[in-house]
Amino acid sequence: MKIAAVIVSRKGSKRILHKSKKKINKISIIERKIAQLKKTKLVNEIYLGTNDLSLKRLANKYKIKFVKREEKYCDETKTNATEMVKNMLQFVNEEIILWAHVTSPFVDQKIYYNAIKKFKKSIKKFDSLFSATAIQGHYWDYKTKPINHNPFEKKHIVKSKLKPLFSQNGGIFIRYKKDMIKDGRFIGNKPMIFSMNEIDGWDLDDPWQLEVARLLVKFNYVK
Repeated sequence: MKIAAVIVSRKGSKRILHKSKKKINKISIIERKIAQLKKTKLVNEIYLGTNDLSLKRLANKYKIKFVKREEKYCDETKTNATEMVKNMLQFVNEEIILWAHVTSPFVDQKIYYNAIKKFKKSIKKFDSLFSATAIQGHYWDYKTKPINHNPFEKKHIVKSKLKPLFSQNGGIFIRYKKDMIKDGRFIGNKPMIFSMNEIDGWDLDDPWQLEVARLLVKFNYVK
């Protein structure tokens, strides 16, 4: 079955102004993402959906599919993520969807390939895959109840011995198109967690996170 990588972008991002055009190491994060996906084995086609017509130049440069999104589906006050997903997938022909966010600059071709390979090997057991960052520590919920440890045990367990929790990082979502377009969700009822470390799963949600990403590249923690 063929796999399509889907990227969506919109004008008017608020937390990080003109987010997709911000640069890391002299390359915009959207071009960085397209280049990573172009190098990813097992991806048959890439779709860029946006209301920013200036990005058509990048689509032509990398020979990927360009989808002009309606303004309605680019405005969070007029639509929701479910409707956005269903609308975008109407333009996609392949059977499996790899949804890739430009805000995950360090999810590269090797990581995408490994995620796809893992999903394909497990399709009889799982109906979807999502990436998450493994975190270890002594965690509590908002009601001051311990989540993954017993603070009253006679012997204190150091955090390195605790079972990790997983924080969904938004870097990768893989699911069959027929299922994703049906309910508009990235994750199915029987998902598989694809674990990655904190740097690989770094997500750009606020300006300071973009600055950290630049520093990680500058000091060779990641390419």
